[in-house]
Amino acid sequence: MNGIFQERLEEILRRHTAPDGDELGVQCCVGQGGVLQAEAYGGSRNREATLPVEAETLFPVFSTGKTLFSTLGLHMVEKLGLSLEMAVGEVWPAFRQGKKGKITLRHLLTHTSGMHIMPPVSSPEELTDWEAMGERIAAREPVWEPGTQTQYQALSYAWLLGGTLERLTHRSLPELMREEILEPAGVENDVFFGLPESQEGRLGEVEPAPDLKTCLPQKQTFLDPLYHAMEEPSVRRACLPSFNCLANARGLLAFGNALLQGRFFSPEWLRQATTLQRPPQEPIPSENPDVYWSIFGLGYILLAPPPWRGRLFGHHGFGGSELSLDQQTGTVFAIVKNRLSCKVNQPMKMEIHRLAAEALGSL
Repeated sequence: MNGIFQERLEEILRRHTAPDGDELGVQCCVGQGGVLQAEAYGGSRNREATLPVEAETLFPVFSTGKTLFSTLGLHMVEKLGLSLEMAVGEVWPAFRQGKKGKITLRHLLTHTSGMHIMPPVSSPEELTDWEAMGERIAAREPVWEPGTQTQYQALSYAWLLGGTLERLTHRSLPELMREEILEPAGVENDVFFGLPESQEGRLGEVEPAPDLKTCLPQKQTFLDPLYHAMEEPSVRRACLPSFNCLANARGLLAFGNALLQGRFFSPEWLRQATTLQRPPQEPIPSENPDVYWSIFGLGYILLAPPPWRGRLFGHHGFGGSELSLDQQTGTVFAIVKNRLSCKVNQPMKMEIHRLAAEALGSL
């Protein structure tokens, strides 16, 4: 490991997870070229601050898991020799009617399907009934003509892409995630889309930062704020890869290394996946980190503005987790935490990113 980088990373985490700090519990791993450069973890895994965070602790990372889920989609499209212009309706009859008949694999991966609105969900039982929820989503109509506007499929992505992959492969989504992504990356004990009961003892609690109460509508429903759902054991047991990933930083780092090393698809496919995909008539929002949720390649968020767009990619997660990959330097940055904030530019994360840029030349 990089000694100076390691010491400085540990100091940043100590300061931010101190009793008067702005974080509760944190894990962070940074690698380059497949080599671990620095790893630190600290603070508390529970709200009472009685249990320390360990390397094996698991936290909900929410949409950060879409990095793995989108990789599964891309991997299977290339493996099966499919075209991104293939209509979803070719394998899913519910998508053959009306405007849905125009929805393609590309529209799903670029969040331009117009199918981003979830049906009302009032209980864990409704949410985790995979088949019924998929049918309810598939019965809806696109909000607009597919391919004409971008809108993040925050939750519906699990059923849209996952249901399509199941029909393409005649395999269950949990099986696909495990056999095509987690096991090849060697992270099946560190990243979960469906947490076994035997692993519950590794789980850390989450708590809202003060700003979460002011920046989000506090409807206090089962899915709003989102972390309420992850407090339900049945939701943690399910495979809902648009938001219910549970992971530690080591597992995310190992997956990121495998992705950059070409474990899942060809370099040409990665180039396409990290090229801006946007309807031609849709302007790109002003350049600031808060709009990265709407700047996509194929499944991945493009995490840097021009002239570096496409070089840095990955996904943020609700509250502050992140997996980002720098194609030019081979750097992988993974952070998981349990104090959830709305801010994209959280002070601790910004310090670590600046440190990585200084030490490794990463964005």
